[in-house]
Amino acid sequence: MISEAQRARAVDQRKRALAEWLDAQTARDSNGDETAWHVKPCPTLMFVNGAGELDQKHDQDLRDTCVMLLDRAGCDLLTICDITGHSYRSAQTIVKHYRARNAALADSGIDRLELQVRTEGMKS
Repeated sequence: MISEAQRARAVDQRKRALAEWLDAQTARDSNGDETAWHVKPCPTLMFVNGAGELDQKHDQDLRDTCVMLLDRAGCDLLTICDITGHSYRSAQTIVKHYRARNAALADSGIDRLELQVRTEGMKS
């Protein structure tokens, strides 16, 4: 089991690594002009955390959302994995966890099955 001190050190290391990465991205994206961004940080990702401090969501926090948006857009799991870098199992777990049962999608699936059976018959 991980101690609170170990967890805090890990969080601090991740925060430093992300800050260094963001600084490198800023330098690359701005061509040396630190005030210029190709894509500015999104202020809507800021929130007040449980400790009452100003905090922000990070790329890892948004990956599950991205998986679900891709799923809703009709992407299959392999495509989602290619885009997000998730393993197939991980993406499948996320979709299974967040996707609500949807009668309209079920009806659409049955319609597609019916069309295939009418078009191609019951070939195995």
